[in-house]
Amino acid sequence: MDNRQFHNPPLVCVIPGDDAAPEVMRPTVEILRELVPEIRFTEAPCGREAQAQYGTPFPDVTREAIDAADCTLFGASGGPSRPILWYLRWNKETYINVRPVRWIPGYRSPMLHPERIDYVIARDNLEGMYPPREGDVAELAALPSSSNWWMAPPVEKVGAYSIKVSTDEQMQRVANYACELALQRQAAGYPGRVTLGAKYSIQPRTDGRFRTLVKEAVSRHPGLTYQEFLVDDMARRLVASPETLDVVVLGNEHGDILADVSSGTIGGLGLSPSACYGENYAYFEPVHGSAPDLAGKGVINPTAMLLSGALMLDYLGYNKQARALTSAIEQTYQEGTLLPVDQGGQAGTHEFVQAIRARLTEHGS
Repeated sequence: MDNRQFHNPPLVCVIPGDDAAPEVMRPTVEILRELVPEIRFTEAPCGREAQAQYGTPFPDVTREAIDAADCTLFGASGGPSRPILWYLRWNKETYINVRPVRWIPGYRSPMLHPERIDYVIARDNLEGMYPPREGDVAELAALPSSSNWWMAPPVEKVGAYSIKVSTDEQMQRVANYACELALQRQAAGYPGRVTLGAKYSIQPRTDGRFRTLVKEAVSRHPGLTYQEFLVDDMARRLVASPETLDVVVLGNEHGDILADVSSGTIGGLGLSPSACYGENYAYFEPVHGSAPDLAGKGVINPTAMLLSGALMLDYLGYNKQARALTSAIEQTYQEGTLLPVDQGGQAGTHEFVQAIRARLTEHGS
């Protein structure tokens, strides 16, 4: 799935992020240090702090820290740190975004039967509609293929266009990763089912080709099963029948949207971790944004950041410690006496992290 060769001991670049993000990043790093003392963490300046010190939100010293590290732990961007995120994504070619979606007892889900929710989204992280490639609609007149479109572009009008890019190389990488992920999950007791959500009925050259490549990739693994749905129906199924899902494969913009729907079904963005993997690099970040409305209040939910840290430990090979951290989080929620504010509790960020730390200490982690 990648070509992992790490420093010994591993080196992690920490980007605290914007607004309230550092309030969950720093206690997460403290817990990770306690779990695996040998990991070296180096914090790099970002955003407004970097702008004030270096005259840019993404100084060379931060780029160098990212390049020198085995992976990056990223807080969240509210705008100022976005150039760093784009570097981690496109310059480091982290081609797949993996978002686990699993309800844990104690999560404040709006669903009647949230126990049915346990799947993973594998999303294209490089192509589709992102990064933005836009221009004036009149420019489309110069495209030779535009004369063959079902409806000619209104080049005589004032307006804009946005391009969706899909290369076979990237779609194949996403398809292969989804299959490997399904095989891993199947070995752990999951059904080994790959589900594609795309708009292949309307976009045959892009989503239709993606459909073909995913289906072919799954067919090379006789133990896996395949199903596909138009992406609008896929959105419905995330809510109506999540128990039918195992590994969900989505394009970039579709995955961006539907992953937040998935987060909503388990209880909110504050619960959802993510990992972005490339052939030679990875970064880990919570799904939620930088929460400027919560900055300085000490109440932002650290769960997504902590679970992203657990994904990072797995990536670096510290599987036992990753399981210990995940288990401590689960136990804290299941007990239900100390929950974050967004999950109906009264615990601030510090109190909730302390409860998880106490769980880890109890079990000798």
